[in-house]
Amino acid sequence: CLRLYFALEFPQTSGDTVLYEEFAANWLKHHVYGMSVGGVLTPIDMRVPGYPAYLALVYFLTGKTGDAARLWVMLGQTAVDLLTCVLIAAIAALLVSFSVPAWNAGRAFRVALWLAATCPFTANYVAVPLTETFAFFFTSLALLFICLLFLRLQGRSFPPLATKFHVDKKVPFLAAAIGLTLGLGTLFRPETPLILAILWLLAVPLLLFRREFRQCFQFLAISGVACFLPLVPWGIRNAVTLHEVQF
Repeated sequence: CLRLYFALEFPQTSGDTVLYEEFAANWLKHHVYGMSVGGVLTPIDMRVPGYPAYLALVYFLTGKTGDAARLWVMLGQTAVDLLTCVLIAAIAALLVSFSVPAWNAGRAFRVALWLAATCPFTANYVAVPLTETFAFFFTSLALLFICLLFLRLQGRSFPPLATKFHVDKKVPFLAAAIGLTLGLGTLFRPETPLILAILWLLAVPLLLFRREFRQCFQFLAISGVACFLPLVPWGIRNAVTLHEVQF
């Protein structure tokens, strides 16, 4: 209800909104990821393609573009942001399982879910066509996998829900999940790999101190490659179309 209130009563735009909408419309209609420059449709790499891809998908499904499709764009962002609230609640439940025995995970989940769902400083971003809502989602998903990774490194057992969904406890799987999530997030916000760099600064010294050299190498290699893979099509496009190595 809070997000629908923002979307219906206070819809907003920004300078980047027009850029994203033009990229999406040209991509869908003319199969060119670019914008009009001097009256000529020109391929450009001014913005990473994740959010324009989302807009193009909404345009394709609704048959509308630009202003006419903004309500549908905001409704889609509302759904994504509500899912992010669930991820935040799951992170809180996992963090409680680390060091606060007086609290149970279910209580932490409920409290964090309500805090996330009613926070106006993130909820209001669903009402503007920008990348923030997706940045929240991919960051939260990556942090959830990072929490599971540190549970694994500390020898803790996974919570029942993770077991139910067959989440692999092995470090290579979790490293791949973290890297892939952050790679996809980079297609929306190019600063996203900073999260992976911070994780390396925390996890690598821990693994080296424990003399787990093979596991440390696996973690670095798998997470790095997994983060890079989603960017490969974008890099190939830029190399072929713009003749530049730009990921």
